[in-house]
Amino acid sequence: MKFLQFMLLCASTLFIACAGSRDSSSEGSADDMADAPCTECGTRGEIELKITDEKFYREWNSAAFSRIDSNAVVGVFPALKVTANRPESCKMCHSYSADALDFDLARVEDSLFVKAFPKMTRELMLPGMRVPDADSAYIDTLSAKLLKMKFVEGKRLDDVTPWKERDGVEQTLTRQLPFELSDLLNKIASRYELRYLTIPLLMDVTMDPDLGKKGGFKWEIVWSMWDARYGELVCLTYSSFTAATTTRVAPEKEWATPFASRLWKLLNTDVAHFENH
Repeated sequence: MKFLQFMLLCASTLFIACAGSRDSSSEGSADDMADAPCTECGTRGEIELKITDEKFYREWNSAAFSRIDSNAVVGVFPALKVTANRPESCKMCHSYSADALDFDLARVEDSLFVKAFPKMTRELMLPGMRVPDADSAYIDTLSAKLLKMKFVEGKRLDDVTPWKERDGVEQTLTRQLPFELSDLLNKIASRYELRYLTIPLLMDVTMDPDLGKKGGFKWEIVWSMWDARYGELVCLTYSSFTAATTTRVAPEKEWATPFASRLWKLLNTDVAHFENH
């Protein structure tokens, strides 16, 4: 059953038209994005990456995180804003796109969430899934509305500045959400009978064929979980790094794999014994 749910999550994320913003234009043409599998990707095998230039921020609302209801229903949003950058000449980018990035992130997220909260029911926030088809227009506008919401320091949810400025910080913190944001979360919870929402707010990835032995990429993401019923942020992480290949296997898949351990640290932390630093 879990396997079928996982496959449904991945397939839906990739093939159903998502509510989030997708930007795959970058510097390559549409024909380049549909290249046949290249001969430049090296011998198939495990993709091995060296992580450098890492920046991160993590925060937990200790009260909200400690009382997570493992039997509750969580609404799973696709990434609201995805940017997939690539150079015009990129032989290893044949399978790379904004939708492919979102698909790969969903694979990682679903696996870790099942591990952290095995009893929690996860529902895709997509038309035809938890969202009725009649709500398609509402979901389209909801994603844009969420990204424009003011949050930390009066900045929009799609602004990474507050997290970059807190590089290396991990803390427990109870934030008072602006009324408009708290109210919107509550309305989503009521409309779709949810308790929690997981929302990758943005994902920005840039492929670089000159990194490492066989290329690499630069990764940036803001991932969040909200108690929608009570209008609270449960936890949030910002992660950015450069991933370069150490073997001659190109990173033409599994771009979210390095983020997995970073997301798992967020989901698996015991906040009862956490010391801010």
